Amino acid sequence: MKQFEQAIVRIPCDRFPEGITPGSLGKADVASARKQHQAYIETLKACGVKVTVLEAENDFPDSCFVEDPAIVTDRVAIITRFGAASRSGETPLILPAITAVYGDHIETIQAPGTVEGGDICQVGEHFFIGLSLRTNDEGARQLGEILKKYGFTSSTIDIRKYKTVLHLKTGMSYLGNDTFIVMPEIMDEPELKKYTKLVVTPEESYAANCIRVNDFVIIPAGFTNAIAQVEGAGFKTLPLEMSEFRKQDGGLSCLSLRIPELHFASQ
Repeated sequence: MKQFEQAIVRIPCDRFPEGITPGSLGKADVASARKQHQAYIETLKACGVKVTVLEAENDFPDSCFVEDPAIVTDRVAIITRFGAASRSGETPLILPAITAVYGDHIETIQAPGTVEGGDICQVGEHFFIGLSLRTNDEGARQLGEILKKYGFTSSTIDIRKYKTVLHLKTGMSYLGNDTFIVMPEIMDEPELKKYTKLVVTPEESYAANCIRVNDFVIIPAGFTNAIAQVEGAGFKTLPLEMSEFRKQDGGLSCLSLRIPELHFASQ
């Protein structure tokens, strides 16, 4: 069964290394980042996804991380409100691409709520909302109400106590078949109790951010233990080099808005 029909991505800009959350692994190289990004696009296409590629936006170094300004579902798109104020200008930049797909089936998070898409993990009809330094309680409340309006359920996971987890999906990814891949910090969260959990080693914590796209799990290359766990659980993997995005504290899920087949309710 095809999970995703299309995706939206944005090319890394010239100022990509100036993003607000660089890691400790050295300065990102723009040329290498663009090469890795192109491989990411080609991999999405190989998974059967039509990809819309947006031009680089040099005013916003983090703008290739298109997952954060919007949440996309099969019924509605939700425009978020950044917890990182310096990224707020990215919202009007992504809106035309969202409108082209969703028309007027769009909702918006309002001040003082903040939500970033990296804190949102969908499992079927349910959404886990990460409470983080970027997504606050009011934003989670608004998002929960919007999701309920469209027939979804939601619950929160407070990750503010985990110093190494920027967004919820930094530390966990849903692979399908009631299975998550998770960082050790998150493995005992009560909300995840009923699921099978593949727990990465601390040294391979970056691999906890991966994406299931139709028949494949796209996973960062070089994390042999994590890849072996995912394959051992019965999933087919497509490893991708992510070194330059890791330097900016970004992962595989951050780089695309993955859109399923749409089912709008009658108005």
